[in-house]
Amino acid sequence: MKTIRIYSDESRHKNERFMLLSGIWIEEEKVKEATEEIKALRHKYAFINSSGKSIDFIGEFKWQKISTKYYGVYRDLVDILFKWIENDTARFCTMIIDTQEQRARDHGNIETDGYFKLLYQLYYQNSKIPAIYKIFPDSISNPTTKVNLPRLDHCLDIGFKKKFLPLLNPADIVSPKGFVNNITPIDSHSSDLIQMVDVVMGALGYLENRLFVRPEANKYKVELMKYIFGKIVFSGAIMVSGKSYYVARSTKFNIWHFRPKNKKDPQ
Repeated sequence: MKTIRIYSDESRHKNERFMLLSGIWIEEEKVKEATEEIKALRHKYAFINSSGKSIDFIGEFKWQKISTKYYGVYRDLVDILFKWIENDTARFCTMIIDTQEQRARDHGNIETDGYFKLLYQLYYQNSKIPAIYKIFPDSISNPTTKVNLPRLDHCLDIGFKKKFLPLLNPADIVSPKGFVNNITPIDSHSSDLIQMVDVVMGALGYLENRLFVRPEANKYKVELMKYIFGKIVFSGAIMVSGKSYYVARSTKFNIWHFRPKNKKDPQ
């Protein structure tokens, strides 16, 4: 059975309508090759110091750091991700939560236990095949809410068993630990893949929250946002849904709007 890693991050804007949770799904055997490609990108944008020594680009890839000086490296980073998506090396998934929607706020979906519930939905809904999942959320995301990761691991494994066991032959072997091998927070500073998530998610949030129309909008963020959406549109995955948000329905690049069901809703 394959082992799939999920690298995830979240963007909670204090004064903005939409919050986002996003992740990259990638087979474990492809992680080394993927990170080596980003390492090569860092080498491409190396600079020569005062001693004449070549120093690789070592800065953290982060949406907030996009500027005229570094626009080129960020655009190349986006190209790498969409090449992976095209080649089935990785998948990218984003969940959008409308913080003004009452149903999304009900039952603590946003505050307190909410982050636990939202992470569960992000991982559960976007994990499509029976596999052993190793999950790596950004350790500094949402520091005000302490997520009970052992409980999340347990609940997610129960969900995966219900979802995946009917798809397996009796002879298939599942890890003794279940479908979720571990949920291990890691610092984004040490993970190029989480940094990649941050950049693409930042562009999605910039559009969803209409930050690009503000007079003070960073023009390089606007350009990268347009570049990313051009990639999505070119793939044929994107469509407009409703009047206030976008969704992209694709097995490779998925943007979906989280709308909790009411128990009284018709099945």
